[in-house]
Amino acid sequence: MNKNIPRVEFKVAKLNEIFPAIHKFLNPEQSNWIWDWSDRIYKEYPWIKNKLQNVKDRRIRKDMEYSFFKNIIENDKNGFENRSKLFQKKWNRVNDSIMNALSDVLEIKWSKTDKKFVARVSLNPICPRDIHKRNFDIFYKKGTHEMIGTSIHEIHHFIYFEKWKEVFPGANEKEFDYPHLVWKLSEMVPKIILNDQRVQKAFKYQFGSYKIYEEAKIDGKPLLSYLQDFYDNRKDFSDFLRKSWKFVNKRRREINKL
Repeated sequence: MNKNIPRVEFKVAKLNEIFPAIHKFLNPEQSNWIWDWSDRIYKEYPWIKNKLQNVKDRRIRKDMEYSFFKNIIENDKNGFENRSKLFQKKWNRVNDSIMNALSDVLEIKWSKTDKKFVARVSLNPICPRDIHKRNFDIFYKKGTHEMIGTSIHEIHHFIYFEKWKEVFPGANEKEFDYPHLVWKLSEMVPKIILNDQRVQKAFKYQFGSYKIYEEAKIDGKPLLSYLQDFYDNRKDFSDFLRKSWKFVNKRRREINKL
């Protein structure tokens, strides 16, 4: 049993904290982000899509985006606070069992420096995370069951990369983020790792990976099936990581085209 069990603190995200990511997702052509996920935001906020569709000036667009999301927060401050409190209450019931299950599955103890993670109750439906700051966003409209599942997915990345550093001591932490292959592998494996029966016992949920990886095929075989085979036949979790990394590194060209 891991003596150190991190806690998760839910709090309402400040707009200045989350707006840069929202702006990036709304304007993928202005960054190095190869996937256009703007529709995931427009689906939740169709009004802003209608307003922005004919605005070409970048500064005006950005100001309009900021004002739009600022108004949402200011018009329902109590609603966001209540949502945060509800999420906290529901999460507290499973915190310890989840943290212990992740430690067990990935075969590594939580670091003594990992005392608290911050879940920012956010306007952003895409829910990004920051590996280094140990925080992640949770979309305020999520149901509590989905909120817990999404939180587990994001928290799993924190301990996953600690295990990665243990298995690959020379790892470059810059590669833990987009667009590096190390990051891409980390987004392939949640469907495999989090559907382990030990995690499922702690919280029943159908976890997935990025849809693009779930649908991808290598030599006519589903990409994730290769990784699932490595997991099912692993000697230990380190063995799974080594074989998975060897495979994706070998098939780097196909994967980078996805």
